[in-house]
Amino acid sequence: MKKRILALLLSVSALIAILAGCGIGTVNNSEPTIPSDADARTSTDTNDENKTQISVATWDGGLGSAWLENAAARFEELYKDKSFEEGKTGCKISILASRSFDGSQMSFTPLTHDVYFIEAVDYYTMTNNRQMESLTDIMSTPLSEYGEERTILDKIDPVLQDFLQTSDGNYYAIPFYETFYSFGYDLDLWNAKSFYISKDGGWTNADGNLSDGPDGIAGTSDDGMPATYEEFGKLITHIKDSGVQPFICAANATDYLANFLYEYYINYEGKEQMELNFTFDGVATDLISVSEDGTITELPDTTITVENGYELQRQAGRYYALQFAQDILGKADNYKIADTHINAQKSFVRGGIANDQPIAMIVDGTWWENEAKAAFEDLEGSGYERHNYAIMPKPHATPEKVGQKACWQSTSSSYGFVASASEHKELAKEFLKFLHTDAELSHFTAEVNMTRPLDYPILDEDAAKLTTYCKSILDLKENSDIIYPYTKQDIVLNNPLMFQSFSWAWLTSVDGYEYKNPWLYFTDVKGATAEAYFNGQEPYFEKRWAGAL
Repeated sequence: MKKRILALLLSVSALIAILAGCGIGTVNNSEPTIPSDADARTSTDTNDENKTQISVATWDGGLGSAWLENAAARFEELYKDKSFEEGKTGCKISILASRSFDGSQMSFTPLTHDVYFIEAVDYYTMTNNRQMESLTDIMSTPLSEYGEERTILDKIDPVLQDFLQTSDGNYYAIPFYETFYSFGYDLDLWNAKSFYISKDGGWTNADGNLSDGPDGIAGTSDDGMPATYEEFGKLITHIKDSGVQPFICAANATDYLANFLYEYYINYEGKEQMELNFTFDGVATDLISVSEDGTITELPDTTITVENGYELQRQAGRYYALQFAQDILGKADNYKIADTHINAQKSFVRGGIANDQPIAMIVDGTWWENEAKAAFEDLEGSGYERHNYAIMPKPHATPEKVGQKACWQSTSSSYGFVASASEHKELAKEFLKFLHTDAELSHFTAEVNMTRPLDYPILDEDAAKLTTYCKSILDLKENSDIIYPYTKQDIVLNNPLMFQSFSWAWLTSVDGYEYKNPWLYFTDVKGATAEAYFNGQEPYFEKRWAGAL
């Protein structure tokens, strides 16, 4: 019964994904048929009719809206004497944060605000529906009025540039925030409890003789961290023996867990092999078959094309990541489950306070620290000293992989754009341009302790404000290969359900039931094995591939 319910839920989520939109990779110049929406622009501040006014809508999630409000105030001051329309001087930027601004629900809805910063955006459906104004002019022009020589495009990775340029040669949006799904760990707890690995294989604090970590290099930020899955397993045991809960996750955010596990798959494959999943053009060098008893057989190198892309379901990284999940979830005392991600964050930061058990790690996106502001504020005045946190470096599946450059995926499908229906496009575009100066990008990182998928320096004044956790994100980006999972391959754009982030990673069929989240499979299905899950993946996609072409 449990498996049937799970299969039904997956079918429902599949239907939702289909209804949410299906981009085709080109801009349709015909008039779209879009349902009417009675929502008025009632949120715009109309107190000062002598100023040109625009409204900016943003998803009210982990980032919050304070960064936008502060940037708007700086923009208003900078342009207080400029006229954006006849008879008016200066401007008013109204910021509206709401969970109603959900990108997955906006592809066929009239946009009633001028500027949007939202996530879960189906970029090509929205451009096909002509909901976005072209930003080619502001993205391709040097930011000289702000003292910069580069353009906004110069700051965007070539993979993202290519994805954003539509068939008409234009760009309609700018990447917004990025996240990396990971273990966040408590540095202070690590030091107090001696959770670091020493060179002799024992345990020590930060001042001890630390092991070289996953990168295999002494003197770097990952020293003392587990280098392999085996060492990670020993660490989990040591944490439990010390009276500490290894990690916490949230029942309402099982997608976090699937995306987290995907990062381990990525790390095994590395950038070149992983990008085959988006290009379908190259040679797969680590395909495997796995017997029921776990015996691994290496398969010959295979040339990957669009016609046989399903063969990538045999990449070894998938299997090793599944093994990692099985080993972790096979012991219920390895983790604690909170009802919501907010309560998971609260329990994590409260660990060790009063009668609360200390918690070593949390599974979440890199926005968690900013999202947990309320939890930190609740502890102020209680004698609690805010702990320092960092991203856990990913251990490798095998000793042979130690020393391989870490690989992470920049994820979110979030964008900033101007609505084509805006009545004040000049002002809206200028504000968007301003937000993508080096100074404002730096301010963003300092205010939310997250990064954006653009190339920009951190100003000295902002560097001083960064948390230890944010510094670990910057270290990750500097010392890792970063994958941007975006492509204009027709098979991907025409089959959004099949190629949703963790659908392509984890869809499988086991004993006649479909699953797309290994964490749910390993926790809900008796006798679940990594071998069964992995062996169901390639046949699942091969069966559907011809119909997807």
